[in-house]
Amino acid sequence: MRRRVRRSAGLAAFVCLALAHTGAAQPASVVVLSPPASDAQLTDAFNRLQAELQIHAFETRVEHEDLEPEPAVTLTRLGARAEAVAAFGFVRRDGAAWLEIVLFERSTGDTTARRLALARGSDAASLIAVRAVDLLRASLQEFPEDPEPAPPPEPAPPPPPAAKQRPVEAPGRAFTIAAEGAMLWTGARFGVAFGPALAVFHHPLPWFRWGVWLAGPVLGTRLETGGGSASVKQELGFVELRFGLLRTGRFELGPSASGGVYLLQASGRASAPLTSENDDVASGLFALGLHAEQGLGAGFGLGLSVRALGLVPGLGVAVARERESLSFPSLQASFGVSLGF
Repeated sequence: MRRRVRRSAGLAAFVCLALAHTGAAQPASVVVLSPPASDAQLTDAFNRLQAELQIHAFETRVEHEDLEPEPAVTLTRLGARAEAVAAFGFVRRDGAAWLEIVLFERSTGDTTARRLALARGSDAASLIAVRAVDLLRASLQEFPEDPEPAPPPEPAPPPPPAAKQRPVEAPGRAFTIAAEGAMLWTGARFGVAFGPALAVFHHPLPWFRWGVWLAGPVLGTRLETGGGSASVKQELGFVELRFGLLRTGRFELGPSASGGVYLLQASGRASAPLTSENDDVASGLFALGLHAEQGLGAGFGLGLSVRALGLVPGLGVAVARERESLSFPSLQASFGVSLGF
């Protein structure tokens, strides 16, 4: 026990020197109630307690007052008046001796009463003094409160939904030029004729185009009779309107309407004694049809058109006394390549 007292004394002396050197705050105040001078044991314990308090840098205030039947009441009153952190008082009753302690909580103002028995023996006074001061020091320890956890960060607001972007379409072609092969059927007796065709169309709207379509010479039509034969050369030219009512990807399908001019040149070969003659005639032309086109990329595509033709006025070819009228309606078809620009 003496070694413990010496260690405490050495530590307290070091603390006192450090406080004095650094100019720390004033030491805490403690109230100690003096016992009767006639009680040697209590007086010895009182002196040992004062020395221990001084070693630990407590400011000791000695009070001379009789304890009430409840010692804690007297100590609480004296400690509160002195604004002390603790109050001590030695009590002896019925042959038993003990130390009454009242501790004052600095943060809350509450009080805690404790009691330490004073045993008999040569080290009893030192032991109770050390235990009392250890109890006081333990009550004065301030443990840092755990910091409150920071509130979780508020979740970032979800980003606004990205605006749906319409796919960027390739710029439309303003014009299309087409090179085609044309077929013309004007009746069973005339057969089928073939020839080249060329067309140029303008695209004012994605689903609508208009342009000029020319074909000729369309050759191969021939009329055979008992009096001779006639070869027919035909040429067509008209303005056509096309409507792309069905459009899927690069495929387009729709009706067409046309109006223009039909030219016919017949070259006769009559048997003797008849004389061969040639003749040229023209007529107005109107047509209704269907057009389909399949794009292949970079403005390039394939087109197919089928038309039913009507002539106003109607035309025919005469050889000797036989005459054959052109069929109404005549049928015309064309197929070729197109290039947009």
